[in-house]
Amino acid sequence: IVFYRYLLCLPLLILYGRWSLGAQFLRINNIFVLVLRSIFGFMGLSFWFLAIMHIDISLATALANTMPIFITILSILIGKENVGTRRIIAVLCGFVGVMVLLLPMNAEVSMIGTLYALSGAFFAGLMFVYIRMLGKSDATISTAIWYNSGGAVFSALLWAVLPDQSRTEIPIEMGLSPLAILVFIGVLASFQQFFLAQSHRYAEASALAPLHYIAIPMGVMVGVVLFGEVITGKFIVGSLIIVGVNYYIFLRERAAVRNNSV
Repeated sequence: IVFYRYLLCLPLLILYGRWSLGAQFLRINNIFVLVLRSIFGFMGLSFWFLAIMHIDISLATALANTMPIFITILSILIGKENVGTRRIIAVLCGFVGVMVLLLPMNAEVSMIGTLYALSGAFFAGLMFVYIRMLGKSDATISTAIWYNSGGAVFSALLWAVLPDQSRTEIPIEMGLSPLAILVFIGVLASFQQFFLAQSHRYAEASALAPLHYIAIPMGVMVGVVLFGEVITGKFIVGSLIIVGVNYYIFLRERAAVRNNSV
């Protein structure tokens, strides 16, 4: 899955990069940070797919939205950013939201799936910390092309080394073959990255950040409609706490940027 997701992202990204940046579309200045961004991005994406193998996609999506909380913590440790008491309290409240989602644990919720989802959010947070660093020296589309190229090569190597699971019986839904589903995932990811890059041309990152939370209701809709998942009151409360904390962190970061620019 990861291989096709990376590979089929590349054609559209390369075309867009060549069109927008010309012959320099593959130029990278900060190679070391790009390598770190690629490693952590690969790990975050891999853990996400592992998570949805074990837990509901709605729960995995909600846990993935703890990423801004991890970004705040990692920005202090790695980026040496100054974070006020209010944001620290917000981070603690965010973990309360996670506890509301998960506790009490029962047999229907996979512990390993939960750990995969939180690990994915953690490594995605690491990735975005290094994306911030890369944004100061390199074009977003260039780093995306190299990241997806490296991910395609590395996932292909893992595919060659790990035991072949192609004979595993997979239930086919909606009459689609596994190959068609994999191609569909890759093409969707390609357009996702293309539109993400385009959005940053027309709006500031601070204006786009709140749209990230649309992922939770969309994840719920997909889970309920396609997989028959059941949404509980505990899930709604925990998700609202996480979204509220993340939005507060976003507001504090935007206020800090404005104060620094004055």
